Amino acid sequence: MNQKVKDLEKVSFGIAIMFAVYWLYTFFIQQYLPTATFINNLIGLIILYGIGLFLFMFVIKDIDSQKYQKNKISFKTITFSFLLQCTAMLVLIILVNVLLSLGVNETSTNINSTSPAMIFMLLIFNPIVEEFVFRKLIADKLLKYGEAFYILVSSYCFAILHGVSLGFVNIVYTFILGLIWSYLLVKTGSFLLVVFMHAISNLFNAIIIQILLNISIKMVSIYMMIILLLGIIGLILFVINRKKIIVDNKVIFSDKAVIKDVISNKGILFYTILTLIFMVLK
Repeated sequence: MNQKVKDLEKVSFGIAIMFAVYWLYTFFIQQYLPTATFINNLIGLIILYGIGLFLFMFVIKDIDSQKYQKNKISFKTITFSFLLQCTAMLVLIILVNVLLSLGVNETSTNINSTSPAMIFMLLIFNPIVEEFVFRKLIADKLLKYGEAFYILVSSYCFAILHGVSLGFVNIVYTFILGLIWSYLLVKTGSFLLVVFMHAISNLFNAIIIQILLNISIKMVSIYMMIILLLGIIGLILFVINRKKIIVDNKVIFSDKAVIKDVISNKGILFYTILTLIFMVLK
């Protein structure tokens, strides 16, 4: 077994343990606590980003870290990335409507994304801690094995766990977002940029929509038409410029061996099966 395989197994196993601890709490303990919901949720965050993150970092501590180069990026590329985030929303809306036409609705939530606590979580806390775990930590440990390898691992690990909290269809949505943010980190080395883009995504695709829902359905419809239009523009630009998106001096994911290395890894398989089990339990 080569070092690349071993390191990916450690990373994916570490993430699996991190979230398994949290899911065990939320599924089997939280509902029985006599304390207020806010306290229960706070305990969950402490378990996830305290105990869970500690266990993850303990598992990967022996993997050699490697610093990556920081480069400037054009405003044009940032704008393109924003449009692609709208494209991700376009894909999500299409998938949701397809499922609804089949009588399936698995994406509804009772989360109020306009409460002060949720605004803080969506705009500050989540972008910082999630990008730290899924972009920076994984880049520190795996980017040395290739840009495409890192991008795929980071995006997949980030996406699949959202199936537990947001529903299966959101795996596709968050996978596209993960690809965008991982690519930006590879090309810029800027942790702050990916945090910013994550926060922007939450703002435009969650908070603003919820605010408009509290005002007028008509305003939501108009806003969503704008997002869909931007998403279509992003998709068109992606199709036109897809051969210019280069990683490892190749068109992104043109090397099928990279995909095989990821999906056949025992750690990734364990992480996937564990996540699917909790999705079924929910």
